[in-house]
This record gives sequence, C-alpha cells and structure tokens, in this order.
Amino acid sequence: MKLMRAEVEDILRIMEIIEEARAFQLSYGNGQWADGYPSLPLIEDDVSAGIGYKAMVNGSMAGYLAIVTHDDSYDSIEGQWITDGPYIALHRIAFSDEARGHGLFSSLIDACKGIAALNGSVSIRVDTDKRNPIMQHLLEKLGFVHTGYVLFAGDRKLAYELVL
Repeated sequence: MKLMRAEVEDILRIMEIIEEARAFQLSYGNGQWADGYPSLPLIEDDVSAGIGYKAMVNGSMAGYLAIVTHDDSYDSIEGQWITDGPYIALHRIAFSDEARGHGLFSSLIDACKGIAALNGSVSIRVDTDKRNPIMQHLLEKLGFVHTGYVLFAGDRKLAYELVL
C-alpha cells in the first residue's frame, strides 16, 4: 500500500469510498457517520489544504484519511495523553468495500508512522466513537492506548495514542 496526497480529481472516488464506509458502519449499528459526516465540502477542504491522503493498492484507490499536525479538539482531554510532544492525528479513515478485510489498516498505520517521523512527531492520535468496536479493536491490536475522551462536535469520543 502506498499513501499519497489526494488531488482534486480524486474527490469523487473518495466520496464513493466514504459512502461505502458509511453503509458498512451502519450495517453493524455504528451511526457515527449517519449524519452526513464527512461531507463533500469537508473532503474538498481536506484536499485543498493538503491534508487528504489516498491509500493506493495496485494502482487503485483503496482508502482515504485526513492527517493533521494539530487538532484543537485534542487540546482538552478527559484523561491524559501519553506524550506532550508534536503528534499527527488521523481522521476520516475509510476503506472501500473491496479493500476492507484485507489487513490494510496495519499498512495504513505503518505509512502514517513514516509521515509522522518526517514531521518530527512523537506519536499518532486518533479518536473514534463508542459505537465503533471494529476501529477500537484495530487500534488496540496495533498498540494504540486508550487515553481518555475528547469532545468532537459536542460528542464524547474515545481517544487513542500510539507512541512512536
């Protein structure tokens, strides 16, 4: 898997992947994205800001995520982050129906570790919904530690951190 910055011409495929991920989440009772998040304007903003990344496998887009070097919602945590240094935060992680279930999440995190190292980050942070046991399991399997809770759009989310 190769992680590359998304381009404007990728946006329609990214939205298809987001919709597939949304339907998958709803299939197991996770309504985290049921309200239309992430929206087309948000993905357009990600891409124009250079924080949108596409996960490529054998020349095809298999997934999408946004990578930021600071998240204001992470400034206040009910709990405690493990590190105080620079970090990257991963948001809007989605895989296509075709790609899901092939172990790509581990490859995605490995690629993000490389991006984090290039940015001088000491950790990777992620939040997820309490209704998303699949993401919780994957994060914990890869060594992320549940550090507490953050508020996103007024909703309490599980906060995770992986020290590099």
